[in-house]
Amino acid sequence: MKKVMVCRLKNYMEEKQINIAQLAREVGITENAVRGYAKNTFNRIDCQVAIKLCDYFGVSIGEMFQIREVNNELV
Repeated sequence: MKKVMVCRLKNYMEEKQINIAQLAREVGITENAVRGYAKNTFNRIDCQVAIKLCDYFGVSIGEMFQIREVNNELV
C-alpha cells in the first residue's frame, strides 16, 4: 500500500459555503494555492499557507491534512 497526503479543505469550504476566490481574498493567499489544496493536486505543503487555512477554519493541521493508504493500482 502506498500512502498519500490529502487535504480536507474542500469539505471545510462546503460547510462554510465559501468558494475559492472568496477564501483566497479572505486568507490572503493565491487562488491557485487554494485550488491545489481543495482539489488535492498539491505536491508540497507551504507551512504559512497551511497555518492561515487552519486558523481561518479553526482546525488543527491534523484535521486539515491526513495521510491515507491507497492501492498501488490507483496511483
